[in-house]
Amino acid sequence: MRVLVVVNKWWECDPALAAMVNNNTRPPNSPWPKLLRPARKPPELVHHRNESPEPRAVFEYRSFSAEVWCISDLLEGYTAEQQSSSQRKAELLGKIFQGQSAGLVIAVGTASTPDMTNRNGGAVVGTSVFMHNGHPNGSNPDSNLNLPVFDKLVESPISAAMFAKLAAADTKTAANRFLPVPLHPAPEPALSIELGAVALGTINVSKSADYATADPETLHAFQALGTSAQPVSVETTHGLIRIQSESPFIFVSGIVNRFQQFGTDVAPRMDAQNTAGAHNAGVAVTWLLAALDA
Repeated sequence: MRVLVVVNKWWECDPALAAMVNNNTRPPNSPWPKLLRPARKPPELVHHRNESPEPRAVFEYRSFSAEVWCISDLLEGYTAEQQSSSQRKAELLGKIFQGQSAGLVIAVGTASTPDMTNRNGGAVVGTSVFMHNGHPNGSNPDSNLNLPVFDKLVESPISAAMFAKLAAADTKTAANRFLPVPLHPAPEPALSIELGAVALGTINVSKSADYATADPETLHAFQALGTSAQPVSVETTHGLIRIQSESPFIFVSGIVNRFQQFGTDVAPRMDAQNTAGAHNAGVAVTWLLAALDA
């Protein structure tokens, strides 16, 4: 079976992958990657397009092969303004999904909570996504993606049996390996895994200043559905990964800030906060993979 682990940004992939190859972090007897490529330049500093992207790592488990991919690698040669473009990501993500269909897709990245509950330094795992257009009518020239699934709950085709294997991961031991975030850490950072939990995606926003208005609009659009499904994270890219296929799907969000608190929880120490959050997402992924293989 082919498992695709798709990480959003390069600065999320590097620490997530570091956790996945750290023998003090990952579960005992986890396989060493049969392929492990070094970190790459920030994509906006590369002056040619990456026409044949490759996974950053491949782990051969007993019952599946897990490939770790980074979306930033697809965006090499694109301008700095396009690095957060939902449109560009959606156009290029198909390169990861070429070839053998995936038996499981895991979307990975950092995120905020959908409320003021402090989960900073923890990680959440869910199965559903909801995407809202943060710049309708082409109001963002760098990202004008239109999807028929906007403002709809998109569930995962994952089976109850496969999810049960993932949910059997030792969440307490995994969370004991989390790095503390430096700013406003949660009292007890935890790893939560919930079938049906939702990642809210704000789409077509490529400037961080716009999230102050766009993220609340995404939350309000989701609340207007009147669904009982529970949102657990707010980010930009899990949904774009989900719609690439009808393979079983989960997401892993490393929580770095409370809702609308980016300015206090992340911005003053952005690298440290995001690096710890992405590392913790990588910890979650490696423990989920071990549980699936068991």
